[in-house]
Amino acid sequence: MTLTRLRHVCRVNPATPEFVRLSDEASVTFLPMEAVWPGERLDLSQRRAKAQVATGYTRFQSGDVLVPKITPTFEAARSILTPDLDTGVGAGTTELHVLRPGGQIDARYLCYVANSVPFLRLGEAEMYGVAGQKRVPDTFIRNFEVDLPALSEQRRIADFLDAETARIDELCRLTYSQVNLLDERLTCLMRHLTVGGSEAMRPTGIPWMPLMATSWRLGKVAQLFRTGSGTTPTASNPHYFDGELPWVNSADVRDARISHTVRSITSLAVKDFPSLKRQPIGAMVIAMYGQGQTKGRVGLLGVKAFLNQACCALTPLGDLLPEFAFFWFRAYKEGIVSLALGAGQPNLSQDLIREIRIPVPDLTTQRDVVSRLKVAERQISAQRRVLLHRNSLLAERRQALITAAVTGQFDLTTAGSVGAE
Repeated sequence: MTLTRLRHVCRVNPATPEFVRLSDEASVTFLPMEAVWPGERLDLSQRRAKAQVATGYTRFQSGDVLVPKITPTFEAARSILTPDLDTGVGAGTTELHVLRPGGQIDARYLCYVANSVPFLRLGEAEMYGVAGQKRVPDTFIRNFEVDLPALSEQRRIADFLDAETARIDELCRLTYSQVNLLDERLTCLMRHLTVGGSEAMRPTGIPWMPLMATSWRLGKVAQLFRTGSGTTPTASNPHYFDGELPWVNSADVRDARISHTVRSITSLAVKDFPSLKRQPIGAMVIAMYGQGQTKGRVGLLGVKAFLNQACCALTPLGDLLPEFAFFWFRAYKEGIVSLALGAGQPNLSQDLIREIRIPVPDLTTQRDVVSRLKVAERQISAQRRVLLHRNSLLAERRQALITAAVTGQFDLTTAGSVGAE
């Protein structure tokens, strides 16, 4: 093997003249950071007209290795080898470094180097910037030293890693399928129990919850709960944040008990913003809007807390336990989210939530349903932890295998496959 710096075998963040030669109307592949994942998770479905991404974006071409530069994506080993693109070029987030391999290094081998432990550990140590916004400089990549075997050996190593990582990725995929089945099992049980599915049923007139127990009644949220939301204090005033009072935003609402919050506020913020009202322990919180899949998530307050304007708190008036409502809202989240209104990004509103109709059995039945679902959730959560731990070990094995192969730690002629005895 020959020890060499990457700048001698690949170009880092080079120009892409093929991109310039395209017409402004040409449609090119577009890669936001959330689409940059190795293997089958790589999402190449998004397209943009060249004119839309001609400035302010990173340009790349087929065969380039793309390395995320920002934390924590860099450390998560999400570097990818760009496959053959229909136009030969694409554009993506500015948070990508582009490595264009030369004739001395195999593109697949280069991508595996970028996902090896030494590259990731040393790159993390070289990051600059403030917490949460640290980036890997291109000087680190240019100066990174790599053991470079002959090109034929690089290809043999890449072939080996292609096969072995594909086996590991398939095991991970099957494990995640099991996790999804467990989640579906819990959802089905919640849907069954929170409408009295074991009893005689009657129509509800609700398309996404067509039946419920004949002996149960339908009640509006406005009749069963006191509702309230909050606000976000002026962000530019440092005296409003990082205080002693928990402050819930939509990121804290994850279909689980809310025992701590990402941010907190001060008593001065509460004094200056009358719409901030402390919600009691046990109140249910609904995310009315937010990024990604946040909208419609629910949580149960395990601490007294204030809310921002994206959250709605439901405090019981006596007829319905918040824990029963918590399980019902989770079970029928898709239907509830379908009620959202507004152009562009439809949102739930407090008025809309107050109009939602929910099944109301007697209190004894509510307690029984809650008890059964808590037991089921604990059991399924334990099974999920085992499966996710298995995938964590597989991910560690994958990275260790890549590192050993590209640093010459074992002889491929004697290397066994994943799962071999």
